[in-house]
Amino acid sequence: MNRIVSIDALRGFDMLLLCGGATVLHLLLQWQGGEGVPTWLMQQFRHAEWGGAFTCWDLVMPLFIFITGASMPFAFAKYRQKGGNAWRLRTAWRVVRRVVLLFVLGMLVQGGLASARPEGMSLFCNTLQAIAEGYLIAAVVLMCSPHLRVQLAVCVLCMVSYWALLRFVPFNGQPGGLFEPHQNLAIYLDHLLQGRWQDGTPYSWILTSLSFGALTLMGCMCGQIIASRRGWRAVGILSLAGVLCLAGAALLERDTPLIKHIYTTTCVLWAGGWCILLLGLFHLVFDCCGTVAARLAYPLQVVGCNALLAYLLTEVHGPHGHSIWWGLAHPLIYGLAGLAQPAVAAAFVHATLSLLLLWLLLWCLYRHRVFLRV
Repeated sequence: MNRIVSIDALRGFDMLLLCGGATVLHLLLQWQGGEGVPTWLMQQFRHAEWGGAFTCWDLVMPLFIFITGASMPFAFAKYRQKGGNAWRLRTAWRVVRRVVLLFVLGMLVQGGLASARPEGMSLFCNTLQAIAEGYLIAAVVLMCSPHLRVQLAVCVLCMVSYWALLRFVPFNGQPGGLFEPHQNLAIYLDHLLQGRWQDGTPYSWILTSLSFGALTLMGCMCGQIIASRRGWRAVGILSLAGVLCLAGAALLERDTPLIKHIYTTTCVLWAGGWCILLLGLFHLVFDCCGTVAARLAYPLQVVGCNALLAYLLTEVHGPHGHSIWWGLAHPLIYGLAGLAQPAVAAAFVHATLSLLLLWLLLWCLYRHRVFLRV
């Protein structure tokens, strides 16, 4: 199977938001709109509080997990074709290697691994590790069966199991069904199994791997739908699936709250529904509307094909709290940005120039076919 423009473009869109695009938009609204910008719009650039309304910024992490799954059918099809009778053994080695590398990189980004101080490290605390967990679950399913029905069954099983565990299993003398910060089964198991390696936040990771697996499998199924039914038919199926997920989340919210911190099943259905609709939209625009539209995806593909490098450059921070990329870009642009007035305009110019320089770096690597992959 060939690479699908829409998947690379959607990955690039998501990464572009994370590595500076959202900051540029936020500063532009502050600069041009001032106090006149609606509060609800500004809230879209922040994570929701516990149990609060899901925001656009809350979708960034689930979308990465989903896109990982969407690209897996294409990669696994190549493994089957090139691997011969022993393709599962070779693929298993690739999967294990990738999971370990993503886990270690996650600790490097957010777990304090670079500090070399065990007392300051956290074990599970990063998006890359969530991707690794979801990827591992989906990879096992794909190696066992490429059929959509099997993937759908496992996806539903993951969601139902996680819902039932959180809803009915008592813990530490508390009844099942608690959904409070630091008072729920998912975070209790993180504290129990990680001990001092838990990062102290209300985000859960271990039991929540069931949700990460479900999101990845949603992406796998959507990737297979695009691969086998490219065009308007695929767009129609994805649109229907996305709407059904959103409707399911709305119904389930009467029983289980939508909490992104612990990825309740309601959250998985809601985030997954929007991810499916976005993939359908990107497939419609970039895969179904001819070569002219496909060329418009090029700036996003440049970022999407080196998303891991962009993430590490902008998310790995040094001892002074600045990212690697800030340390590289700031000496080149701070003088020019300082010419702008007022301060919010200067911040906007700085963020825009930083993002542009990052894109140019990724473009140079893209042209020379240099990609950081695990």
